[in-house]
Amino acid sequence: MSLAMLPRPSLTLTVPSLHDGLPIDCRVYHPPALAASPDAPPNAPPNAPSWQKHAAIIAHPYAPLGGCYDDPIVDIVAGTLLRLGFLVGTFNFRGAQGSAGRTSWTAKAERGDYMAVVGFVSHYVHFLDPFSPAGAGADHALEGGDAAGDAAGDVPSAIRIRPPTPDYVPATTPILLLGGYSYGAMITSQLPSFEAIVALFISPECGSPAAEVRLRAQHLAEMQNTVLASARNAAIDRPTPTTPRRHVGLRVGGDEENRTSHDTRRSLSAESENKMRHGVAEYLSRTKKRHSRSCSGQSLTSQNAGGKHDEPEGAPSTHLLSIPGWTAFRPAYLLVSPLQGIVTNLVTLSVSPTLSSLPGKVWARLSTKGSREAAGLETPEPPGPAHAAAADAEAKLTQNTTLAIYGDRDGFVPVRKLRAWASRLQAVPDSRFRAHEVSGADHFWASGNVAFTLREAVRAFGASLLDHNDIDDTLK
Repeated sequence: MSLAMLPRPSLTLTVPSLHDGLPIDCRVYHPPALAASPDAPPNAPPNAPSWQKHAAIIAHPYAPLGGCYDDPIVDIVAGTLLRLGFLVGTFNFRGAQGSAGRTSWTAKAERGDYMAVVGFVSHYVHFLDPFSPAGAGADHALEGGDAAGDAAGDVPSAIRIRPPTPDYVPATTPILLLGGYSYGAMITSQLPSFEAIVALFISPECGSPAAEVRLRAQHLAEMQNTVLASARNAAIDRPTPTTPRRHVGLRVGGDEENRTSHDTRRSLSAESENKMRHGVAEYLSRTKKRHSRSCSGQSLTSQNAGGKHDEPEGAPSTHLLSIPGWTAFRPAYLLVSPLQGIVTNLVTLSVSPTLSSLPGKVWARLSTKGSREAAGLETPEPPGPAHAAAADAEAKLTQNTTLAIYGDRDGFVPVRKLRAWASRLQAVPDSRFRAHEVSGADHFWASGNVAFTLREAVRAFGASLLDHNDIDDTLK
């Protein structure tokens, strides 16, 4: 029995990686609460789910071994969260499924890929407000500028971004769940803290990948606000229960033309999609022009996480404005079949054609050294910035609600390593990390009914986040 759960995506796009600007393939799935229906918020029945701005991102397995955002386990995990009411984002790491670039040796580039998606999803969710009174208005988030410039068809000299409508601020703190499966779980565990990632987008440099991600997220959210609000109003004015609902999908970015997955289920005509894609490109072009003019001749007030930029007083700003009323997300983490131990350090190297061709003695020395260091038989190098970053990355798993799910028959990582790792993190004082071991499950969740068990564990974990319940109680 198939467990495929994801519908066609609401958005298909690319975002530039924070590592090097490489276009990263992304998909965004809207939850039922964002359906263009009269039953959607804010007039939903008492028991119906409402749009609370909860979101999740799920990363896929190792690309050279076939991993991509079409992976069946990614589908199960992401689809389960979508049905719970999360807006869900999936993406291809560089080189996956014919995407741009190639898999790196160190995973540093992949961390930049993931962080770009975090920036996009968090900003997209922040600006996504389709049920506000202003939701149907175009460009309602851009305010200010001189009347003469606006009348002439020019763009405002500075962006003053409207915060979400007060009446529609979620009653609970929105959750942003960062997760992954296998290699994707490894990258998730290596990410900096959520606060450190968000800080990169607070006031990014004009023209940087972070600035492009932020502007694209804002514009696409504004487009969806208009589309969803208009469809909702039309459904209210002319209810036709017998008419099947049409899915409003949007494809933007640089490389979607080459993709084949989901293409047979496209909901918009090619002409409509081209118009939307052209609109996004035009918006970004106008924004670049505005900021180019602002950066060269006008001062914009901008701040980063530590305060003002170190620029001479009176000098023109070269950064985007910070966003007022930024949504305060509560981060959480989900790791499915996470790679651990020596596999974590050598997973990319072990299948690299370059290293595979190394002389046997050289490869043996590399493998032996790694194994001895993992076993604590060699004196480790003195702690440095890399060690500190790794410690901070791991700390986020104990400081925030985290669930690791793995099988006791994982062929990639011995279960004793997974148990030791889980026990160590759970033993940290006030740790919010929990592990759930599934009997009979291998790395691919392919035997027996373990895929159903995985789905139910994800559902219980997601529900516990939404209900603020304890993980230990929900997974018993």
